[in-house]
Amino acid sequence: MHEKRNFILVLIGTACLLWAIWAWTMSGSGFVYETKLFPTLITLAIAGFLIYAFNIEDQLPDRLGELVGSHYFEADGVCLFPLVRASSNGPELSIYYQNRFENPASVIVHLRPAQQSFTVVQDATDVHIAFRVGGGDVGVLHQPIIVPETLRGEIVNVQMVGVSHYPRSHGTRWRRHEGRPCGTMDVDWVGNAMRIGAHEVDGTIELRDPVMLHLAMPKNIEQPEPHNTSCRQEIL
Repeated sequence: MHEKRNFILVLIGTACLLWAIWAWTMSGSGFVYETKLFPTLITLAIAGFLIYAFNIEDQLPDRLGELVGSHYFEADGVCLFPLVRASSNGPELSIYYQNRFENPASVIVHLRPAQQSFTVVQDATDVHIAFRVGGGDVGVLHQPIIVPETLRGEIVNVQMVGVSHYPRSHGTRWRRHEGRPCGTMDVDWVGNAMRIGAHEVDGTIELRDPVMLHLAMPKNIEQPEPHNTSCRQEIL
C-alpha cells in the first residue's frame, strides 16, 4: 500500500499549487522561471503522478505471481492456482489464492477428474472446497488427499471451475492484473449457508467452461492412516 507516499505528495502538491497561484497573481514580473514556471511545473508533475497512483497503479504487489508464476486463474476477483505436493503430513492439494479487491469474499473451487485421480472424501469423485478470503489476502489452502499407488509420479488431468461472491460488493480494486478465466457453476449464495472445507458431492453439478489442469502427483509419499480430511487455511 502507498498511502503514506501519496499523502506526502498531496501535501507537497497542495503547497506547490498555492505557491503557483501566488506567483501568477501576486508576485511581480521578475524571476519568471523561479517564481512562476517552477511551482507550476512541479504541481503538474505531482498531479500527473497522483492520477496514475490513484487510478492505474496497483496498490498491492503480485504476491501470487511471486509464489506460482505469472500464469494463474481467476474467479471474479479472486486469483487461484492449485497444485498437488507432498508435505510432512502426507500428500495435499494446495490452492494458492489472492484477492484483488478490498472486501472479503466467499470462494468455491470445484475439481472434476477426467480419469482415475486422487480423492479427498472417500467414495466422492469430485473435489468441492469452500473457503473465505479477506480483503487483499494472499494465502494457501492445505487439503489432505489420498493418492493411489498406481498414480504416484504420474500426471492427472482434472477439470476446474472457481466461483466467488462478495457480500458487500468488491470495493476498491487493489490489483489490476487478472488471471485466466476458469469457468463457473451455479451456486445459491443466499439460500445456502457457507460451509467451510471439503464437501461430499456427486458428479451431477454442471460445470460451465471449465479449464483442464495437469496436476503432477508426488512420487515418494507417506500416506498417513487414518486419512485426515480437514482443510487448513494459511495466510501468507
